[in-house]
Amino acid sequence: MSTTRSTAARGSRPLPPVVPLRPRSLARRAAVLQDHMRVRRAVGVPHEELFLDVIDDALARTRGVASEDHDVWARLIALVEEHEDISHTLPACAATANLVGLALFDGIEDHTALTALADELGHVRLARLQHRYGTALETDSRLPVTTAAMRRMLVPGVGRRHHRHARTTAFDAFDDTRLRAAHALLVQGVDRAWTVPMLDSVEELVDIVAHGTINEWRHHVAMIIADPWSAYPGRIIDLARQVGTTHATAVVTTIVEMCRDQHLGVARPRTHPATRRHRYPGGRAAP
Repeated sequence: MSTTRSTAARGSRPLPPVVPLRPRSLARRAAVLQDHMRVRRAVGVPHEELFLDVIDDALARTRGVASEDHDVWARLIALVEEHEDISHTLPACAATANLVGLALFDGIEDHTALTALADELGHVRLARLQHRYGTALETDSRLPVTTAAMRRMLVPGVGRRHHRHARTTAFDAFDDTRLRAAHALLVQGVDRAWTVPMLDSVEELVDIVAHGTINEWRHHVAMIIADPWSAYPGRIIDLARQVGTTHATAVVTTIVEMCRDQHLGVARPRTHPATRRHRYPGGRAAP
């Protein structure tokens, strides 16, 4: 409930303006949690620093959350409140905060946090945490938060934006990490027995890319995983090429290749050396 009283006038005297309570309540709860995060960070446990930073940075943007997203944000705050004193759930809270941050804000700090978490936890573990805890925050069976976050993981050119903030030339590695994180999230909960009508035209592919939910994408990925070397994956790659954008072709081709490698149990070589240290745009370093 976001108001304390009606704005309707009683008799000839109008009532005072309505005071929106929910944004204030969320901001107050977030501020309390931020204080707890900072106290915990002061203890200086190295393996907790990244997770505390990601959670703290997310909570700091509470006042910027749009009214239509208050339900999701309230669930995120409730998740952190429930687990704030439990060390082994810090990664889950950070992964979920990052997922929601990507969906609602899509700032460079959200993509930087994504790559830092992927390097710290590994792409698969990060995706499992985002899937397990993020799904519980959804307000719609179509998983709009996860879908929005997935779309933003796949947007081209973020690595170059990161390059301008962090003054690094490793933007290809940055985008590679984001793509791997997206693939790992995409295959969560996939059942190889799923079948849907096959995509058979450029228009169908463009439509599902532009308007499809992550659940729809997962059904098509399920058919790729069931037989990665069948004609269907090749057909999807061919359709992506016909779309006419280099990025669409690269993303579809890479996801198919990752599905094939996963089928064989082969780890694709990283395009950059493993690192566990990233720097946030504000200057704070993650472990």
